[in-house]
Amino acid sequence: MFKTDNTKIGKHLSDLIKNSEYKNDRQFGIAYLKLRDGDANPDDIQKMQNRICQIKKGNKGVQIEDLPIFSELLGVSIEDILSAGTALTPVLNRKTNYSIAFSKDPAEWEAYVQRDDRLILNPDEYNKTAIDYALEAGNYPFLKYLTDKGYIWFVGDDKKEYYLGFGAGTSIKRREIGFLDTLDSRMKYQDDLRFKMIALAIRDKDFEMLNTLRAREIPLLYTINPIHHWTLRDTQLPSSTNVEQMIESIAASENTAISYFLDEFETEAEMNALRSTFVFPYAGKVLDLLITGKRIAESKRFLEKAIDHNKRVQKKLKKLVDKSETSCKELNSGLPNASYYDDNYFKREAWREYYFYADTGFVAYYMPFFAKNTTGFITNVINVTASSKDTEVQFLIDELNKTYNYFINQFEKKEA
Repeated sequence: MFKTDNTKIGKHLSDLIKNSEYKNDRQFGIAYLKLRDGDANPDDIQKMQNRICQIKKGNKGVQIEDLPIFSELLGVSIEDILSAGTALTPVLNRKTNYSIAFSKDPAEWEAYVQRDDRLILNPDEYNKTAIDYALEAGNYPFLKYLTDKGYIWFVGDDKKEYYLGFGAGTSIKRREIGFLDTLDSRMKYQDDLRFKMIALAIRDKDFEMLNTLRAREIPLLYTINPIHHWTLRDTQLPSSTNVEQMIESIAASENTAISYFLDEFETEAEMNALRSTFVFPYAGKVLDLLITGKRIAESKRFLEKAIDHNKRVQKKLKKLVDKSETSCKELNSGLPNASYYDDNYFKREAWREYYFYADTGFVAYYMPFFAKNTTGFITNVINVTASSKDTEVQFLIDELNKTYNYFINQFEKKEA
């Protein structure tokens, strides 16, 4: 039980306003009018400022209609105000990372971004930011608002930063030195958040967002090349519940979305401007779900597409290997003891820099350094693990895996 005292209430409100984002009576009065009326009429601002000043001095009491507005603006309970800070109770309308993640109001989103305490930049007691909660809640409009406004991005503009979470980040300014404000680093080190956002974009059929998110890509594609392929030796594709959710969302979507993810695309490595052609690294898993989900027509269509891709890679590899072998023969034809070198030697030299990483499906090849116009490539190929009772689908599965096994067999021959 507490007694109300206008003088004590006024002093408490004075301290709350001073320590709030509004700083002074005028700014607090404007915020009050905007929340109450939707706008701050210039004629009412001075009147409200004077009334707040009188309340702070204890000359006037807080009105009943003031209490919910004061409570929301200052982030305290009504009991806290009436008791002058002596009776603390939970604030049911207090804005938090969790509550804002479920909000549907753009004005509320903007106000949260602009808060002086920068709550949006930091995790709460559960180590989650508003972005984490919004992704979990599937609040795509809120996330799209933040990306459209340039407040956050899951893929940056600078390819030099693609090695680290695709250069994700935030433009929301940090507070003064001494506060952590960790959202920017969390965005960069948690590319897994992007996978969750991709699933939401698929659900909302937002193909423009899929392009913005580089939804078919992973940062690894910007760091590998046919010469330094050895970095793939112990590499696994990212794996998490968000990745699985993304794959399931693709496989459950319409043909337009599936086709987008099964199309070939090019990347340009930042270090050497080498352009490489890839397919979605999880294409095989998408096909597996189409097959087990008995989407017969889609399975046929996209298995054929995968076969065509693998065959194109085979053709490219064979062309460069043949070119390497020819160059090797030409180089040794005019040398003494040329008869020492036989066809097996030329084949070994031509295949020397061929590598295949079956765990991830990456293929790397580079011609011998002495070959004419030496060049190479790195890409990935597709296989599936599912089977089908439909004979046509199973035929295509066998054909796809046959093209995939070609790369395994060639590597085993080379290593033998």
